[in-house]
Amino acid sequence: MDEKMVALNANVTWELVVTKGQETIGCKWVYKIKHNVDGSVNKYKVRLVAKGYAQTYGINYEKTYSLIAKMTIIRTIIAMVVAKGWSLHQMDVKNVFLHGDL
Repeated sequence: MDEKMVALNANVTWELVVTKGQETIGCKWVYKIKHNVDGSVNKYKVRLVAKGYAQTYGINYEKTYSLIAKMTIIRTIIAMVVAKGWSLHQMDVKNVFLHGDL
């Protein structure tokens, strides 16, 4: 959690605001333990997520976005890579959503 909070604060992800007449959507921490094949602990993961279930239909319900690629897009890209003979690499960037526009 500390590592995630340092990254969020370093990237100026949010600011504290006072709302009048509007209710904000809260957030919560989600924890996950990643295991190796042999059952030993590989790493501990944590995410800060919005409590989307607290939204009210007709008030703050319509403007929800999920920045996750659909499997059809991923399959299309892989098919293009194979057809064109390109090389394909995979990587993971921590807090990628903070580093630029998609």
